[in-house]
Amino acid sequence: MARVFRGRTLEAAYTGRDNALNFMRLCFALLVMVGHAGVIGWGPAANPVRLPIDAGGVAVTGFFGLSGFLISRSGRRSGALRFVWHRVLRIFPGYWVCLVVTAFGLAPLLFWYEHGTTGGFLHSGPGPAGYVYHNFLTDQLQSDVSRVTGDAPFGNALNGSLWTLKSELSCYLLVLVLAATTLLRRARWVVLLPGAGLLSVIVWDTFHEPVVPGPIAAVTPFHVPVLGWYLRYYVVAFGLAFVLGMAADVYRSVIPLNDVLGAASLALTAVSLWLGWPLFGPFIVAYVYLLLWAGARLPGPLRRIGRRNDYSYGVYIYAFPIQQALAILGVPRFGWTVYLLTSVAAVAVVAGCSWHLVERPAMTARNWTPRRFRRPPEAAATAPAPAPDVPAPRAPAPGDLEPV
Repeated sequence: MARVFRGRTLEAAYTGRDNALNFMRLCFALLVMVGHAGVIGWGPAANPVRLPIDAGGVAVTGFFGLSGFLISRSGRRSGALRFVWHRVLRIFPGYWVCLVVTAFGLAPLLFWYEHGTTGGFLHSGPGPAGYVYHNFLTDQLQSDVSRVTGDAPFGNALNGSLWTLKSELSCYLLVLVLAATTLLRRARWVVLLPGAGLLSVIVWDTFHEPVVPGPIAAVTPFHVPVLGWYLRYYVVAFGLAFVLGMAADVYRSVIPLNDVLGAASLALTAVSLWLGWPLFGPFIVAYVYLLLWAGARLPGPLRRIGRRNDYSYGVYIYAFPIQQALAILGVPRFGWTVYLLTSVAAVAVVAGCSWHLVERPAMTARNWTPRRFRRPPEAAATAPAPAPDVPAPRAPAPGDLEPV
């Protein structure tokens, strides 16, 4: 047992940016595309490739686990307003541009392909302006534009991946509250409370309703004032993954990171998949640890991927509408492999444009401060120097601002 608790900690492993978290998030975004390919291309009933696992669920759960780890650190190191500003910059510019491009660019092209004209585009159903307006704050209240996906194999869904962003933002609210009340730094045990509650629900559900989820059934949505509708199943699973990531961050100085625990986590994760537990069941704890272990232990070349340019968010938000468009154009008739590779190639181009033209330029404003809150130069010049044992605050690097 002594070997298990020897070695470096998560804090030592993640002191800099030498990790594979960006590479892993890119892999997760691509895994979502793999999971969606058969369903979007042929429809749920005619899906030609039945994957042995819920690829999309595995990927999104991983996103939330890594996001909790990174966003918790951002919350601890930033003031409340700065934290909110960073989150807005990272999520919304790319998201809003995606809505506009999809509604006013892709949808008219699909309408023209289906009808041979763009006449009537604005009057054939809920239009593009409504699509942007109703989905502006990530609550997906309009799923299609002018019925362009009505006859698609997976119908009436122009971008079926964006619904998870609202759950992500809800998790950010938790970090914001804990950070603003200083609990995230001064009473880190508070993070364990929601984690214990959510894990208890999953344990009970796994062993009492292992096939059809019980209290967290996906078919029983609930409404939260202002925030909108949620599905219990995903709130519990994704929320737990995020909180586990938060717990790993706040206890990073004592959590060991070694190959024994990594191998054990890999085995438990494999067992949960073999048993068919939805989103790993109670072994989701092992899955989150496995991701953090892999982020530090994957080979150096993989740890360098995404260090300067992170395309994972662009891949995630544009993959579904591009796969949907290719399905409407008939690409699936050439086979699952051709359809998937064509989708990946097209998404890579669009995601690159999103990063270089929208996401990265938006992040250059992360240190902007409104004029009324700026300190005058003379005040800054006379400000006392930090104590020798207190490190000066570091300007966030791009990797610190990434959501998952």
